[in-house]
Amino acid sequence: MTGQQIGLLITQFGLSLITIVYLGVLHLRSREARHKYRLYACRDRLVYLVASGELSETSMVFKVFYRAMNSYITALDSLTLVSFIQASMAVKKELEKEHQERLAEAIQRATPEVQQAIQDFFRAVMDALRYNSPMLNLILVVAHHCTRAFSYIRKMRKFKVPVYDAYRFYENFNGKLGLGSLSAHSMAL
Repeated sequence: MTGQQIGLLITQFGLSLITIVYLGVLHLRSREARHKYRLYACRDRLVYLVASGELSETSMVFKVFYRAMNSYITALDSLTLVSFIQASMAVKKELEKEHQERLAEAIQRATPEVQQAIQDFFRAVMDALRYNSPMLNLILVVAHHCTRAFSYIRKMRKFKVPVYDAYRFYENFNGKLGLGSLSAHSMAL
């Protein structure tokens, strides 16, 4: 091989490498855009439910989730674990203003289409977060393996506590505190 041929091979290899990196960056940006457009679709579906009369524009569900969707859409440009927490804090402030209990009741009373739109929003946010946060993926993998390890340990016979012994301990503990029996205590709850 001549020096000219080696130079051409190095040039071809360099240009191929640059092309592959460029295509990889375009692929990553398209995946980020896909997550953002899923959030846009969730927001548009919520607006459609208002336009079709399934949901009132003045309802708490629409007000809170429309603002939440807009917050996450703006945060998705750089959705990391930190920006997700910041967006969640902003949404939490909105929820505190609107009283969380009333919102939960309003969601439960909502039509299945509205509940499905809200579930799709949460799925889209979690998918975007998992895609954009390597730290969260690491935490999920570790948690999954730890859960498997703990379930294995629980299955081992020597760590099992018979249900009757646990109940007897609970009854004895409540009796010493003067709380009464398990059934009386559970009825009070």
